[in-house]
Formats: sequence, structure tokens, C-alpha cells
Amino acid sequence: MRPPTTALQSAGNLLRHKLSGETYAPSKFRVGMTLTLDPTPFILAGDSIKLPQPEGSGSVSVSAVGQVTSGNTRLLRLYLSDGRSLIQLHLDAAGDPDECRLFVTIDEVAPTDPGEWAAWLDPNEGMIGWPEFQTKDGKTYARVWAPGSGRVSPRALTETIEGLEGSRTAQNQAMLYAAPTGSPDPAPATEYILVAAVQDGGRAWVDIRAGIDLNPATLQLA
Repeated sequence: MRPPTTALQSAGNLLRHKLSGETYAPSKFRVGMTLTLDPTPFILAGDSIKLPQPEGSGSVSVSAVGQVTSGNTRLLRLYLSDGRSLIQLHLDAAGDPDECRLFVTIDEVAPTDPGEWAAWLDPNEGMIGWPEFQTKDGKTYARVWAPGSGRVSPRALTETIEGLEGSRTAQNQAMLYAAPTGSPDPAPATEYILVAAVQDGGRAWVDIRAGIDLNPATLQLA
């Protein structure tokens, strides 16, 4: 196992890729690769965020790679081996990560009939797309995608996921919410809640993930 690098070393690696003309194309993110997560955001945030630090003492492996499309938006997801965490990347025009968020599943709901699904997806009153989303602890998060006072339709996300067992496609109807953590700088200023109705093969459920922004330069990609 390679020893962890510092944020400065990781930033240098990114710079070397830029200067050499080599970019972080999606093909470079692969199943089995390892990366190092900086524990600092979790230490600084403490109890002000819901998501726990992924298991692995900083060094974690990637069990699957997802490519997400929604209109003109393209995202890359690195699913971690703990089974509930993912790192979501947006790549700039040069193919370098310019946005990096860690999401961890904090709840799953499996509606069993049309009435229960309507509570999440009804065009008028469904919770996914409502102006605000409230988690079980009573904290309220405001809608990030298309903020406003009325309900909007969830975003349709199509995700192709490559894992050890091959490729599969999942459909998501999702909405992103956010709220301040209240923690002083340099702790994470914002916590996100990503709520999605997921259909993956013969299974369908509602996935609720908490997330924070990470600095791409703090990731050691190996």
C-alpha cells in the first residue's frame, strides 16, 4: 500500500498532469484503484455533519465506477468499498476534477405500493423536488437545484455503473438540498442531502445521502 501523500503533493500531481498535457479522463478512474481521504474535514466538522468518515483509515478502494448523465451534465462517481459511500466528481473541459463531493448513505426507504411511492414522487406533493427537505433529526435543507417556493420535478439521472461483475444501468429521479453546517472556517461550510428514487435492475428504493465538498487536490489517486 502506498503511503499517504500531503495535500501539497497531490496538488503537485495535478499540476504535473496539466503541464504534461495528460488529463484525468474517466478511463483513468477504475475499479480497484485506491485513494486517500483527508480526515481533516471530519475532525473539524465534528457533530455538525451527519456523514461519518468512510472506513479504511484514510486509504480506501474503489469497488465500482459510475458515469452519470443528465442533459448536458456529466458526472463521475467512485463507489467505495464500504458499500455506502461514493465520491462524485465533475471534470472540467481539460478533464481535471473541478468539483468533488463525498456522499454517504444515511437512510434507505423501500416503498411497497403506489401510495408510498406517491409520497416521494407525486407531481404536486412528492417530497423529492419539494422546496425543502427535512431529515429525521428535524434539520431542514433548502433545494439547490432550481431553488424556489414551489415543487419542481426531480432531475432524471442515468448512470452506467462498471463493477467487478460487469456493467449495469440505473435510473434516478433526484434532488439536491443543502444547509449551513454552522461550523467555523476551515470546517465544511455546507452539508448536502441528495435524495433519489433509484431503479437498478429489479430493485427500486429511495436513497438518502449526506455529503460535503472535498478539495480535489487532497485526493491521492493511485
